[in-house]
Amino acid sequence: MEGLVLDAIAKAANLPQPEVRQAFMFSGNIGAVARAALEQGAAGLVRFGLQLLTPVSPMLTNSAEDTAEALDRMGEAAFEFKLDGARIQVHRQGDDVRIFTRQLQDVTDRLPEIVEWTRALPVGDILLEGETIALRADGRPHPFQVTMRRLGRSKDVASIRQELPLSFFFFDCLYRASEGPLIARSYRERIEILGRAIPTAFQILRTLTSDPQEAQRFLQRALDAGHEGAMAKSLVAPYVAGQRGYHWLKLKAANTLDLVVLAAEWGHGRRSGWLSNLHLGARDPQSGQFVLLGKTFKGLTDDMLRWQTEKLISLETSRDSWTVSVRPELVVEVAFNEVQESPRYPGGLALRFARVKRFRPDKSASESDTFQTVRALFERQRQ
Repeated sequence: MEGLVLDAIAKAANLPQPEVRQAFMFSGNIGAVARAALEQGAAGLVRFGLQLLTPVSPMLTNSAEDTAEALDRMGEAAFEFKLDGARIQVHRQGDDVRIFTRQLQDVTDRLPEIVEWTRALPVGDILLEGETIALRADGRPHPFQVTMRRLGRSKDVASIRQELPLSFFFFDCLYRASEGPLIARSYRERIEILGRAIPTAFQILRTLTSDPQEAQRFLQRALDAGHEGAMAKSLVAPYVAGQRGYHWLKLKAANTLDLVVLAAEWGHGRRSGWLSNLHLGARDPQSGQFVLLGKTFKGLTDDMLRWQTEKLISLETSRDSWTVSVRPELVVEVAFNEVQESPRYPGGLALRFARVKRFRPDKSASESDTFQTVRALFERQRQ
């Protein structure tokens, strides 16, 4: 509830909300921002700006349906490979290097190869943003979970480094000694400075275009290389720390499956009184049962929530204080990014970033996708 606390600080200190939020984006310490706001007012927030070795809340993205939508919003844009890795911020001040995740966690000691590379750069103080990812020998990415297994290892790092080396590619430069802070500069300027600061081999692959066909070819190239998709970025936008807007848009080729609702959980907050979080299952023809693949409440409009609540209550078989179990009859078309291994679910598989596209009342449960289809998708991904 970070946003709620920041709004409360602004109200208590009688300060504009944007000023308090911006201070937090650069400090990462909500307590320090609260103290400065309450004790010193606006003057106290002035000191919170970009500082090397202190993490900056990352600029966030929205989604676009396709390259045409992205270009409609932006005109000419930078299209970049969207790697399915871990976003990192690399700070260097003198010989001191710090690496932070998108959650602002310090993971410097876990990534010695990036520390060594950064210290060797002949550029002085710098702040870079990019992705680190585990790649196979042929250059194609390992599954996201493999990268996270390496990033999550805090002990015996030297051993895991040999077993699972990480690659890293940068897409932004937020500070350079010869230029100072760059967050107010346009993205076009920042990538030009990035290009002068680090070798091309460590820059994210990108193209600048206003042609939808060229952009679509670039997206397909990213997908063919095994990556998530592409990013479209406005060339005129500054770096807006910690905020989600339409300056950066992600483009992916989502898979879809027709799955069956097995249960639903009551919503809370704005969704109170509606069944929201859906338990999704794939059909197993051999047993005649359904295999749970995960849950999602994403993609549901208010109209869809109302409709599914009424429909699912009509299918109810039992309930507790939180969950309504239903007859497995309602089919939904679900988009997702990939199938991943998961010990949490009985089939050992789960859908990553699942979201509801539409209900399929025209389909019976017997026409839904099978667990064997899901398993085959997983095997193709692994290959």
